[in-house]
Amino acid sequence: MRFALKIFYLGKYAGFQRQPDRETVEGYLLQAFEKGGLISDWDSASYVAAGRTDKAVHALGQVVAISSPKIPIIRQLNSLLPKDIVIWGSQMVKDDFNPRFEALSRNYRYYTRNTGMNVDLMEEGAKLLEGVHDFNLFSKYQPGKNTIRDIHQIRIEQTDEFLIFDILADSFLWQMVRRIVDALLKIGREQWVLRDIQDLLSLSPKANIYTEPQPVEGEGLLILWNIEYPFQFELDKKGVTNVKRLIQDLLVRFSLKAKLAIDLDSFFNQL
Repeated sequence: MRFALKIFYLGKYAGFQRQPDRETVEGYLLQAFEKGGLISDWDSASYVAAGRTDKAVHALGQVVAISSPKIPIIRQLNSLLPKDIVIWGSQMVKDDFNPRFEALSRNYRYYTRNTGMNVDLMEEGAKLLEGVHDFNLFSKYQPGKNTIRDIHQIRIEQTDEFLIFDILADSFLWQMVRRIVDALLKIGREQWVLRDIQDLLSLSPKANIYTEPQPVEGEGLLILWNIEYPFQFELDKKGVTNVKRLIQDLLVRFSLKAKLAIDLDSFFNQL
């Protein structure tokens, strides 16, 4: 039997992919699968992940697949994982299911502060990026990598405090989301013109026009929001509850820090 599992995690680990002597999300998952009696070794389990996220990148909808003679007991597996890594959905799939190559689309969201940028211009820039293009200059160089990708949609949501870039594509290159956001922010600050994006897509930019990866800590946050498949995951109620509880704990923790910062700022403003 083969199973697809949907996973939430916070990006406090050394990335998703397992690494020797480093704490990674994948490392903890594989340990839990072994301790839970689902697999005896990685090769026989035909373990595959839908993708990899870098250090400090979060995920709401990462997906992995394993083969096992046993049906996964999600509550048991979650008890073997750190509290901020949670399996919250599962589905039995065909024996040769590959979550990386059979995904219909992937969805990332990038959060940053709204510092009064020209969102109308950014939306025009986003339209230029939608569709099938060569994103070689919007990614970290990887020798021999096919850099053609299809962006289905880029939405930019703004509030008084924040900008959220919601990017949907068939798949992404390394640092592609962060570099797309970088280009759009430069458009929004009117450091670039729309023609600069067109030149990057045609691989003929001016000498001083290049993209850089936007930060994923401090001034920005990146989350793998969802990976779409031609089937629905069966939600695990306890897993969903665990994620909700973790989110509530985060809200309390950060609201307390925000309140302290406000009071400290008020104190020094009165001196």
